[in-house]
Amino acid sequence: MTRRTLAAVVAPLALLTLSACSSGSSGTGTPNTLPADAGLVVRAEPGLRFDQATYTASAGTVKVAYIDDDAQLHTLVIVSPDGSTLPHELEVNKSGAVDSGTYTLVPGTYKLLCRIPGHQNMKATVTVK
Repeated sequence: MTRRTLAAVVAPLALLTLSACSSGSSGTGTPNTLPADAGLVVRAEPGLRFDQATYTASAGTVKVAYIDDDAQLHTLVIVSPDGSTLPHELEVNKSGAVDSGTYTLVPGTYKLLCRIPGHQNMKATVTVK
């Protein structure tokens, strides 16, 4: 293989690897640690539930961390006080997996949901002050 051919193969793979690492989440990858700057931490627990029924957060830019303490796929959807779903659904798929996203939250009461069929009991609220 020539150097030019090798470079043509390796360069796109390197870029793909870097872009995969830049998301800041590992929801479907290997277990990860909790982001140090998480302003809201939600855990998916065995028994198809979140670790709390109610959470609190400060208004502004908030990093939400979602941790799977279960052994199956879960999502985390945030619904604003006006009923609209916030972008960037979080997803974890095995015990220890962590996914995170940053959201701009205004004061009010938000709903947390898991959209996996059969997980309709996974509901909670977040009061943002």
